[in-house]
Amino acid sequence: MLYKDLIEMKALDDTAEKAGGFVDAFFSKNIHLDYRKLNTYCKEKGIEPIDLTIRELMRFVIPS
Repeated sequence: MLYKDLIEMKALDDTAEKAGGFVDAFFSKNIHLDYRKLNTYCKEKGIEPIDLTIRELMRFVIPS
């Protein structure tokens, strides 16, 4: 994964948050991901971030 990909993921994440698209009852509306850990995980598993399951993605949520 390239740095450009991380920037695009963050932009999509922020856009979804503003649109109310990714809201979990356990977290506040200010959901942020630990992109460094997410990137490492994806490299280890040999997968793209878009292919993560919701359960996998939730591992990288940083609670507010």
